Amino acid sequence: MKKILLVMLIGALFMYGCGGKSAGIPVTGEWESFDDDDNGGNSTITMEVTEKDGMTAYRFTGLVTDDSYDGYIWGYTGWQINVDGDSAEALKTAKGISFKVIGDGQDYLIKYRISNVRDHAHHEYRFTAEDQATTIEVPIEYFMQPSWGSSVGPLDERNMQNAFSLSWQTHESWRPGPYDITLWDVRIMQ
Repeated sequence: MKKILLVMLIGALFMYGCGGKSAGIPVTGEWESFDDDDNGGNSTITMEVTEKDGMTAYRFTGLVTDDSYDGYIWGYTGWQINVDGDSAEALKTAKGISFKVIGDGQDYLIKYRISNVRDHAHHEYRFTAEDQATTIEVPIEYFMQPSWGSSVGPLDERNMQNAFSLSWQTHESWRPGPYDITLWDVRIMQ
C-alpha cells in the first residue's frame, strides 16, 4: 500500500511539474504586433487573441517576404508585450523568461529589450516553435546581442535596470514564407 501511495505521489508531482502552470511571475502588459512596413517591406502579421490551457493566448500568422528585386530584403514581423506593474519591476531582476508555445516547426527569436540598445540589436535567444505545445525556459545568460549591432554588454544588473519589454520575431532573411505561432503563459523567473 505504501508503495502505491508513493508511486501516486511521485506521479502527481511529475504531472504537475510537466503540465501545470509554470513557476514565476506572470507577465502583464499591452501586446502589439509590428512588421517591416516602415523599412519598405511588405511582410504581413495578424494577431488573434485566443485561449490555451484556460489562459489568454496570442496567435500570430502572416507572411514574411523577401523583395530582393524591388524592396526590403530582410523581411520580418514580430510582436511584443510592453510590461507594466509588477512585471516591469520583475523584468529588471529576472533570472530567466518562460513561455508556452505551439507553432509551425520554424525558428523564432525572443528578445529582452533594454532602452540603452539604440540600433535594434536587443539581446535575443533563438528557439523552435514545435507543432505541439512546449514550454520554453530561457535563463538570462542565454540572451545574447547579435554580432551586427553595437554591444552594450551582457544582461547584467546594470543593463537590466533599463528593461522595458519582451518581444518575439521572425528572423530577418532566415526564411521568407508563411508562419503560424501561438504564445501563452509568459512568466518572469526569479
